[in-house]
Amino acid sequence: MRLTSQFDTVKITLYCDRLYIHPFCAVKYGMIVAKFGGTAVTPRNLIYLKRIVTEHHLAVVVSAVGREYKDDVKATDLLLQYHESRDQQVWESIADKYRRLAEVNGIAVDVDAMLSDAKSRAALYGKDYCASLGEELSARIVAAFLDADYVEAERVVRFANGDLDVERTFSNVRAAFCDGKRHVMGGFYGGCDGGRRTFSRGGGDVTGAIVAAALDASLYENWTDVNGVCVADPASVHNVSTVPSMSYAEMRMLSLAGAEVLHPDAVTPCETRGIPIKIGNFFRPQSASTLISFCPSVDKLLSVAEKISDSCVETTALHSYPMWQVLQRVSDFARSYTRELNISDRRYTVEPQINIEFRDKVVRVRSSESVLVPLYRALI
Repeated sequence: MRLTSQFDTVKITLYCDRLYIHPFCAVKYGMIVAKFGGTAVTPRNLIYLKRIVTEHHLAVVVSAVGREYKDDVKATDLLLQYHESRDQQVWESIADKYRRLAEVNGIAVDVDAMLSDAKSRAALYGKDYCASLGEELSARIVAAFLDADYVEAERVVRFANGDLDVERTFSNVRAAFCDGKRHVMGGFYGGCDGGRRTFSRGGGDVTGAIVAAALDASLYENWTDVNGVCVADPASVHNVSTVPSMSYAEMRMLSLAGAEVLHPDAVTPCETRGIPIKIGNFFRPQSASTLISFCPSVDKLLSVAEKISDSCVETTALHSYPMWQVLQRVSDFARSYTRELNISDRRYTVEPQINIEFRDKVVRVRSSESVLVPLYRALI
């Protein structure tokens, strides 16, 4: 059965007998690839991961154990510290995370044997290998938790001459996942001559996208701890809305601008195969989420994202306002945005240094300090 879009000649194949419902599309799907970030792979949150995984999730990609509270240190960062220091206390902090991951969730695996083996290998190989051990340990434990088969990413995702060997990797993925069973694999790393190589931080998203593309999955789910792609950082803006849908190009632009919800390199593999990407909140899987496909967003303000460099703070807004309207709003923002300094009981109003650039549907502001909140308020 096929469904033809009323807007063009693209045809979407309908799979199986189950509907994935979204405000702007209804697509029946078959095999799903799901990637879970580090916050989901913590002792108290792992149960949420298990509640999401269904019979359609035949490929699950996981990150290393993430933060359990605000000032906690991620397992990957601890592994990098251990590589530099070989401090036994640092290793014990890493080991404690994985012991509790298994103990709290009643997972029957020999974690101490896993940790002993990982520690011995950490001493033999380089920085990338040591950093990858967090994902490996997570995947082994989660595989046991889901009663799934473990797939070693080093043997499947392959690098050659510093770059991903796409053809070989795709062939390996298809061979490893061909039996119709559920498999769990660590993200963020792969194998190369002489050891392992990692993607940049957040590269588990890329691993998930590669697996989805290689298997021609019907859907790639990326589960985080926020409700999809928010118009602004929920930590900075109260009660911010979620963008229901956007295009691959729009998502790539937002990721490059500083939105941390999806790695920018995770877009292309799915875009090439036409696989939709769902970004959702594993705490509340039925709440608002974002679907990424070829269809552009219908929202006027898509996102306001921020990244910090050595020289300035760069805030980027992606929108679909008419140019005259966005010029007016940003001009009002620039005139009104000032701050007060209290110096020797006298008050001075000082306008921070701001440089504003307009390009098509993008507004980019370079400033000496964060302007995310006032720019967001000016554009909504």
